[in-house]
Amino acid sequence: MSLQQIVEWLRRLVYLDLRVFEEVRSNPTATIGGVLIAAGSIFLSGIGGFLWWVTQGYGAQKDIAVHSMLLGSLLAVVLWGLVWLGLVYIVLTWFFRERAYVEQLLRVMGMAATPMALGLLMFIPGISLGIGVASLALTFGLTTLAIQSVTTGTPARVLVANACGFFVWASALTLFASSSFTNLKPHAPGVFLFNATAGIADEVLDLDTGTPTLAP
Repeated sequence: MSLQQIVEWLRRLVYLDLRVFEEVRSNPTATIGGVLIAAGSIFLSGIGGFLWWVTQGYGAQKDIAVHSMLLGSLLAVVLWGLVWLGLVYIVLTWFFRERAYVEQLLRVMGMAATPMALGLLMFIPGISLGIGVASLALTFGLTTLAIQSVTTGTPARVLVANACGFFVWASALTLFASSSFTNLKPHAPGVFLFNATAGIADEVLDLDTGTPTLAP
């Protein structure tokens, strides 16, 4: 599979040509391409989160670059393959007893992860959170359509399976994004960095509002 073919598939997806999933599903050479697209989109989201952090003027930029942009993005990719995709397969085949194949899911869900790349634009002031949330919402919607193309399950069952995978994936990354005031190491990319800043704000407020205890 050539780079030109991948670019052509992505171009068609931009125009909402969902027949791309039918082509990718039956193309064994698209497996690696699907993984690379998902990984690349997540890493672009990680870069966007880092740029947002920098434009906000927050400190510890080196920590964010290492623990969020690099390690966090890598963790998100691993969890995408093992948790999100894995739960979709388990719910469809074990719980609903529908037909689905891991290789086909990997191809189409990888292609459908493209909207996460929009997280690269999180550095735009005023709409950073909106861009981050929109990238996740679009990814969830597109992956639901992609999964439908490779399974015998009804749309409702596909939606439930994808929601389970997405919920656990997003919840895990939200927890990994938690940080300490003295140890800023949020291991999650992109929009999940907002949870790190919330944790810092809470600890600062605790310090500011703390009441000293007087000895009797």
